[in-house]
Amino acid sequence: MDVHTVYIILISLSLALGIYGVVVQRGANLVRLDFRMSLMAVIWALFELTAALSGYGIGMWILQFELSRESSTFWSHMFAGAIFVAIGVRMLFLAFHQKTFLEHRMENVDIRADVLLSLHLCVHSLCAGIACGILRLRLPVLLGALFVISGAFAVGGYITGRAWGAEPCEKAYAIGGILLCVTGLALQVLRLRA
Repeated sequence: MDVHTVYIILISLSLALGIYGVVVQRGANLVRLDFRMSLMAVIWALFELTAALSGYGIGMWILQFELSRESSTFWSHMFAGAIFVAIGVRMLFLAFHQKTFLEHRMENVDIRADVLLSLHLCVHSLCAGIACGILRLRLPVLLGALFVISGAFAVGGYITGRAWGAEPCEKAYAIGGILLCVTGLALQVLRLRA
């Protein structure tokens, strides 16, 4: 497994933990689980995939303006690392400054409300996609990892939220934020050593 694949897995895992943090709150409100949970998990994963793909295209577009190959590689790693750290800090902020959790029982998954929540989280995936495009990470591996890991964490969020309540929410955000910060800093350190 090469370094790019490790970065892709860390990025996908971090973004999926953000999804898990939101979905576990929604799962805590569910009275029962049904097919809508699986449908919504696929929708979460598709939105993540679409946002990351759009961001990747923006990142590749930004690379068209590079002036010299050597300096642009250095600055692209710096810029991508800064994006990952910024997303990670935002996730840490969300982890420790959560709004109060209102208990409101739902019979089924509210697809409309969950779609709006998933669109809100797409900003993280869009920014991460921009950074991945700037780094020229392998697009098929990135999209596959994002889709599979995001969908799995969405299903897991509904199930564990239903079983354990919303307690894992802040921890998931914090772990995802820390992973993204570490990934961003690792980009800086490894690039400076090269």
